[in-house]
Amino acid sequence: MDNATTIPNTRRFFVDPAWLRSDQIEIDDPALVHQWGRVLRLTAGDRVMLLDGSGLAAIVEIVAIDRKRAQGHVIARCQAGGEPAIAIDLYLALIRPERFEWALQKAVELGVRRIVPVAFARSLPGDRADERRLARWQRIATEAAEQAGRGKIPAIAAPQPFAAALAESVTADLALLLDEQATIHLREVLSAYPMPNRIAIFSGPEGGIDPAERSAALAHGLHPASLGPRILRAETAPLAALAMLQYAFHL
Repeated sequence: MDNATTIPNTRRFFVDPAWLRSDQIEIDDPALVHQWGRVLRLTAGDRVMLLDGSGLAAIVEIVAIDRKRAQGHVIARCQAGGEPAIAIDLYLALIRPERFEWALQKAVELGVRRIVPVAFARSLPGDRADERRLARWQRIATEAAEQAGRGKIPAIAAPQPFAAALAESVTADLALLLDEQATIHLREVLSAYPMPNRIAIFSGPEGGIDPAERSAALAHGLHPASLGPRILRAETAPLAALAMLQYAFHL
């Protein structure tokens, strides 16, 4: 396979993997065809990178495009790249929708594998997710992954109560609880884990972590971690932690 990094400035799009089974590509998705033809003004001869969402990609040269469909042929297949060596699952508290969406978008750019919305004790009643909102969040994640040059689409899981999320996270090599009351900085916690395969990060709501939740987290083996002396917003804390992980593990 060719290396995707040798093909510069190629626009990237996640598509149905079935479209990439043949070297002759036909796209009839109205939204994608509109984006190519009307928004990006792509024409015959232009090239795009189509990704299957699982790490494989194809460089496609457009042969023809009109209002209803686009046709092209595969000129190279490659590994999509852009994925960190460590799988990071972010258990993100349900907070105000616009702030949750912003944090979700940036977390995808910073390399998370999966985002699990979590109902903490101090999550507000209006901070919930229905099917429509989950679908919107998955679109945001897909677009952020395209923009960031990732090869896989991070999954947005169904919302979970805090207790269920805790039980799920025990399979991680390192599980972190971002806690303003913690006395150990995240940097010190990471120093004991030279290269974990999977990290789980719990980031709480605007009202903070309930004492009972803190006790339950400790009982499940989570490591409380401070991000420094300043109080960060609920949507800022997980991004600060992700940036620190990138630096620590060269992600």
